Amino acid sequence: MLSISYALKHTLTLPKIKTHFYGVSFNHYDSDNSIFAAVGGRHVIIARFDSNRPVAFNVVQTYEDDDKEEDYYCCTWSINPDNGAPLLAVAGATGIIKIISTSVGLVIKSLTGHGGEINEIKFHPREPFLLFSASKDHSIRLWNLKTMQLVAVFAGERGHCEPVLSIDIHLSGNFLASSGMDHAVKIWTLCTPIIINTIESSFNPRSSSSRSRKSEQKKCCSSDGTPLMPVIVHYPIFTTTQLHNNYVDCVRWYGDLLMSRCAADATIVLWKPDVELVASDNSNITTVVVGGPAATNKQRTSFDIICELEFNHCDIWFLRFGISYDYRILATGNQAGQIYLWKLEDIPFYIDDYIKRKKTESPGKKKEKPAVKKKKGNKKNNELTGALASGSESANTKRPIILNSTVCESIIRQVDFSNDRQWIVAICDDGSIWCWKNVGNNVTDGNNINQQSTTN
Repeated sequence: MLSISYALKHTLTLPKIKTHFYGVSFNHYDSDNSIFAAVGGRHVIIARFDSNRPVAFNVVQTYEDDDKEEDYYCCTWSINPDNGAPLLAVAGATGIIKIISTSVGLVIKSLTGHGGEINEIKFHPREPFLLFSASKDHSIRLWNLKTMQLVAVFAGERGHCEPVLSIDIHLSGNFLASSGMDHAVKIWTLCTPIIINTIESSFNPRSSSSRSRKSEQKKCCSSDGTPLMPVIVHYPIFTTTQLHNNYVDCVRWYGDLLMSRCAADATIVLWKPDVELVASDNSNITTVVVGGPAATNKQRTSFDIICELEFNHCDIWFLRFGISYDYRILATGNQAGQIYLWKLEDIPFYIDDYIKRKKTESPGKKKEKPAVKKKKGNKKNNELTGALASGSESANTKRPIILNSTVCESIIRQVDFSNDRQWIVAICDDGSIWCWKNVGNNVTDGNNINQQSTTN
């Protein structure tokens, strides 16, 4: 049985940097489970845990963007498979993705093309050079860092109609989930032949032959090295605006299920989309791209809620929950500086309960939450109007474990786990970084843990 007990070990507020932090990410390619990055304002902080030092971690690299308009919202790690060098991607308000080689301490690449700020970036789980970005311009873009080519754009007729806030890639690498300010959650397939072919072609270097370039410019992709035209994907295989009633600012895969959070709801929902996740060009599940067939009536929209994980003190947007690398713990921060933890090993119980409930329902009947419009908020640091979701604990909810500190009172924007779950890092609006270490004691489910600051 998994035990959870974390103690606050170290806090850091950088006195020379007056900023807020929006994004944090551990380097999951790091075998020591010790390196993470935090971003906010014009600043990128890279730190390493060191058990031999009197403090929990030390800052090893810092970057400050030259553009005074930059405000970094997100970061994510990858690796150059050609030489093993760690790569850190960062992006935010200017819509430019910067690629930092931390081994040399320099920005080595920049990706431009989005027409608005970038809210989240994610690397493909199986191809370290493939990077997805979600933007205020209503689109998701797929880039190849090896050749600096734009591979695909997920937007258009049935794409998001407002800024895209969150994305996640299925562990198989075959499906992309997205969510945004339009209250929508969408699933896109990456398995159609044209997308697969374009991804493969994007690894070819650009040709220096102008004659070849002109002769091939009408092709969407080429095998002789000419610049490819990106695939434009207009139609997801699944979409719903009925699950949430406000900005959907975080979506994550949990196996073939999805977890998502709606701004001002203080609830993380585990749910099953009514769509067959088949890694092939299935004619019954149509994804329409430029030059492809249109069959919008086959787009799936139904879903079933399995359980809801409730927490308190959250009526803002742009707050990201985190899932441990082994998918055993879920964590989220809130406005009161608390961290809520759930043991995901209990989820099979809820899935079994879900199956039993489905067997008692009438065939073909789908339950969907009615959409209730709420007034939208302004920027990320502004509160949304409307009361928090409330109600007594029901059969399909799970009480969390709570990490409390009398010192942290700022909004925790995002949390992340080290690979071995030994560390949780939380980043805050006041420019502070909080680290919690697993001390290995047993904790009873449902009991609050009021941890006092034990800063070393």
